[in-house]
Amino acid sequence: MAAKQTPENEFQSQASAFPVLADDLTELPAIPGGWKTVEYEFGKKSLSIYCPADPDLFLDDNDVMAANEKNDYMPFWTFLWPSAIQMASLMDQAPWESGSSVLELGSGLGLVGLAALKRGDEVTFSDYDPTALHVCRMSSIKNGLPDPSVLQLDWRQPIDEQYDAIIGCEVTYDAPMHTVILDLCDKMLKPEGVCWFGDPGRYLSPDFYRLALSRTYQVRILNKELNEIEIPSSEGFQIFELRRTCISSNI
Repeated sequence: MAAKQTPENEFQSQASAFPVLADDLTELPAIPGGWKTVEYEFGKKSLSIYCPADPDLFLDDNDVMAANEKNDYMPFWTFLWPSAIQMASLMDQAPWESGSSVLELGSGLGLVGLAALKRGDEVTFSDYDPTALHVCRMSSIKNGLPDPSVLQLDWRQPIDEQYDAIIGCEVTYDAPMHTVILDLCDKMLKPEGVCWFGDPGRYLSPDFYRLALSRTYQVRILNKELNEIEIPSSEGFQIFELRRTCISSNI
């Protein structure tokens, strides 16, 4: 079994409204509405993942509302965001070598990370919610893949670990978090590493693009065919591919 990583801080005990079954990978946590299994096909490959049967039920759940009142908890992990399907279908064409160390930010239900794991990468799934990480592990095993490393991560508290690639899907929706994400990449991306951030064409995507350019990053924008486009799109899926243009002395 892969080693599990969990930072020791107050955040980790506040980040979920539901119990997590530790290393028991034979049982899913009890959630509103229960679970379903959904299969996605990508060419000749397929992935099957566990998903909440009705994510909307979480919004009226007493435990969720209590957690939200306590620390602004929101069960974003319960939804499979549409861009995740598009990004998962492109992981076989990622620009890093198969077998690379990959950190997924905001893994949620884990479809994108599972696609990277299936191509042979050593994936660490990270999320602020330990329930999501438990489900990622169970979905990985369901697909005949290894029990992956997981990391309960507050993006504002990056750890001293570096990866060949950092990926995330629909993580740039909140403008105040743009700087937080780039600060995390500064610390956790290897000097020659690459980031892939999938985006559905949100109106804030140009802001993220400009901020990344103003930092130590070369940025390419790729459409759903992985052809480079000149400016961020507001009409469809795109990937921001980030590489460092210079290396700070403290990296």
